[in-house]
Amino acid sequence: MKRFFYSIIIVISFVSCDNLQTVIDVDLPPHEPKLVVNSVNEVGEKWKAYVSVSQAPLSNSDFVFLNDALVLLIDGETTLDTLTFNTPKNRYESSLIVNEGTNFEIRVSHSKYNTLNAALFPFQKVLLKSIEELQNISSETTSLKFTIDDPHSTNYYMINLKAYYSQDAFDTTDIGENYYSEMEKIYFDSDDPSLNKGQFSRGKVLFDDKLFNGTTKEFNLLFDSYISIKADSILLNLWSVDYAFYNYFTTKITQSNTGNNPIFNSEPVNVYNSFLDDNGDIRGYGIFAVSSKDSVIIQTD
Repeated sequence: MKRFFYSIIIVISFVSCDNLQTVIDVDLPPHEPKLVVNSVNEVGEKWKAYVSVSQAPLSNSDFVFLNDALVLLIDGETTLDTLTFNTPKNRYESSLIVNEGTNFEIRVSHSKYNTLNAALFPFQKVLLKSIEELQNISSETTSLKFTIDDPHSTNYYMINLKAYYSQDAFDTTDIGENYYSEMEKIYFDSDDPSLNKGQFSRGKVLFDDKLFNGTTKEFNLLFDSYISIKADSILLNLWSVDYAFYNYFTTKITQSNTGNNPIFNSEPVNVYNSFLDDNGDIRGYGIFAVSSKDSVIIQTD
């Protein structure tokens, strides 16, 4: 079953000679609005879902969240919870907490659109272990090494780093004595093929375990030594993510890297979609996924 929907890509040819340009008019097919559901959940937090309606590729309309949909969490034939709309956050929220091993389904319905259903994919949380002290391998580069025990199954991960600074790191005269801030994410690199074949975006990397399945794996993250000198501590986050999470965000990153114009992109980009029917036809768009995070704070002293 294909679980990907296709961005509309149209190749337009231009012929230029002595300021002569040929413009080709293209008739786009009519757009059929469908529900769009973004429900990315994390173990230990409440279930949530953003619900909106798809727009035509060249639409300039404002993006509007729906507040009159029916959003249910289902276990088999039993409805576990009806999510309520949180107006300030423009999303539906459950009273239930996401637990390890949960195998719920989500059902989203609205009088004007197709009803959407999606189930979670099983995944296993993996913990950080053997975190080494930071090493300045040069005047410009700091190394952070850690290991994980990867299970004997297909697994997907995401990593990011953040740095924390006290008021002594910078001039904070006008801020106050209790100043303690979170720096913007740390942009890191690695010489590890497992990470380099993954998807880097905004200080995070998504990757799978194809190159180290079922083994104890060491990672080596490299970043600017200025950070380790100035920061009081560094936060390392490791997310274990499910199949839907991994495929949606890796394909979304690929789509973003091709450019934001749906007309002039040279090749189609297939973005993962959780909401297909049994025949693989698109009933709506979006993602229903879950992840679990393990974190450790590393002192820079």
